[in-house]
Amino acid sequence: MEPSSLTAAFVAETGGLTVWNGFVGGAAIGAFVGLLLLVTGKVLGVSSAYGEACGILGAGYFKDLARGYGKAWRLFFVAGLPIGGAIAVLSSGAAWSPSWAMGPLYESVLPSDPALRTAVLVTGGAMIGYGARMAGGCQSGHAIAGIALLNPPSILAGACFFVGGIVSVQALFAAFG
Repeated sequence: MEPSSLTAAFVAETGGLTVWNGFVGGAAIGAFVGLLLLVTGKVLGVSSAYGEACGILGAGYFKDLARGYGKAWRLFFVAGLPIGGAIAVLSSGAAWSPSWAMGPLYESVLPSDPALRTAVLVTGGAMIGYGARMAGGCQSGHAIAGIALLNPPSILAGACFFVGGIVSVQALFAAFG
């Protein structure tokens, strides 16, 4: 491949911005999950890191996570996520500025009042966190780690999560606009 066509396989121009190809990112995540398991014997998980942080901070419900895992390696992984985001923004060629904007789709369904919008988002985040804790991890973590490790139940669960999400979103938009 020529250098320009090789670069085109990894990045694309969208709306004047250079963005990373989703397939390349997905393959990189899958490779990282497999490499992490191979090198450390540990399975990738982000929601567990949240539980570990809450346990370290003394939140009673999560204290067993801080004691049970012993090493908070996931906290270092989670701390690296904003660094990766910063690298992606800096490599996009766009001028970065902080914003609360979430895009037109979210703007059309979330309340316009900032206090009410915050309440909706915090409540939704708390519900997701509670569900992830009850399930031993979030659905995307189960799907990403499980599919990357070729775990048949995870492949089925991941497919069901995506189908359920699509059906739920379509139903909500049909009901609420």
